[in-house]
Amino acid sequence: MGTLMAKLLLPTISSLAFLPTVSIAAKRRFHMEAMVYLFTTFFLALHHACAGPGLSLLCLLRHDVLEYFSIYGTALSMWVSLMALADFDEPKRSTFVMFGVLTIAVRIYHDRWGYGVYSGPIGSAILIIAAKWLQQMKETRRLFPDKSVYAQQIGPGLCFGALALMLRFFFEDWDYTYVHSFYHCALAMSFTLLLPKVNKKAGSAGAPAKLDCSTLCCACI
Repeated sequence: MGTLMAKLLLPTISSLAFLPTVSIAAKRRFHMEAMVYLFTTFFLALHHACAGPGLSLLCLLRHDVLEYFSIYGTALSMWVSLMALADFDEPKRSTFVMFGVLTIAVRIYHDRWGYGVYSGPIGSAILIIAAKWLQQMKETRRLFPDKSVYAQQIGPGLCFGALALMLRFFFEDWDYTYVHSFYHCALAMSFTLLLPKVNKKAGSAGAPAKLDCSTLCCACI
């Protein structure tokens, strides 16, 4: 019985995998992103807790409200992570972020289960980033950003993001509890890796937060 209860509570517990991402984002002075990740963590955990047995007392909001904002928070987390990676100056940064905030809300209200909920923000962000970086490369006549960013940040981050979406849309029928929990972990890891090591637009940030093995392990607990 205890094993069954633990299995049923696993999606709720795995939602807390976003907490290390919140901490890392705050240390790197990505305060807006940290707030979005915390928002997502709260609604994901509460949504899964209310869907599980014995935790109905935690349901402060209707199930459909929790479901909407858990999906909205996840899509918005993807958007702000990619916008942070793009490293826009103001006012472009706030303009693009607000564009995502508004359009994602409308898209999810229209259909919260389709592929477009996540593929729309991701595809739009990739096009925006590609246009910016291609222009930068044209001006500087060299690769932008550095190879190390592609190898250590963009490549692994996108791989974990792709893994998360594959688990979410193609493999949940295998075993929802475990697959969805791994989806949470892969998504949290993707956000952690995609965030730049320091927010250059936040002024003097001091020493950037280091991403060591213990932090990565915490993100997958």
